[in-house]
Amino acid sequence: MSLIDAFGLASGIFWTITYAFVIRQGLLDRTFAMPFLALVMNITWEFLFTFAYPSVGGLMQESINAVWFAADVAILAIFLKYWRSDYPRNLPESYFWPMFVLAFSMVAPMMMAIVAVFGRDDGSVYTAYVDNLIMSVLFLTMLIRRGDRRGQSMWIAWGKLLGTLTAAVSQYLYDPSNILWLVIYIEIVVLDTLYVFLLSKAPRYQRDLRVTATLA
Repeated sequence: MSLIDAFGLASGIFWTITYAFVIRQGLLDRTFAMPFLALVMNITWEFLFTFAYPSVGGLMQESINAVWFAADVAILAIFLKYWRSDYPRNLPESYFWPMFVLAFSMVAPMMMAIVAVFGRDDGSVYTAYVDNLIMSVLFLTMLIRRGDRRGQSMWIAWGKLLGTLTAAVSQYLYDPSNILWLVIYIEIVVLDTLYVFLLSKAPRYQRDLRVTATLA
């Protein structure tokens, strides 16, 4: 196995762990553990590059994409069950479903257009890393908005950081001359490192405090 494939496999493992803990934390805290737009972009990307544009990255990446898609279906189910737990109070709940449909109807054509312009292979990378960059910002804003670790954990934070870092190394080894990719990698790693730091300082969610008090 080449270094490119080894780091790619490591990224797949770290991201799979991240998704598993997103599912776990959402069920434990009875809320969604992945920001909505990040979920929309993730599940759309994984659907497109598992079914519509297969063979990007070979069989190994196809298999990883399929696992991620299945995980995102579970994350989506949790989101649909608990979306009211973090819905903006100043918005009528009747807005939810139109916004839900609108998000998917805007993200999917954009990703398909990027593939049409840059090709399947480069398009998969550009869409993945733009998705990841936006996700990093959204996780930070979710932490700041909630003010505690509700729906979040250090496992998720570290898994995302390490999954991104190993993917970045794999992609850099594949094409070290691509400055745009390099800039995006660095920005994501900086934001994810900041998220790890801020989450480590954030107060635990009250559910965790109640469990600790019970065990004490």
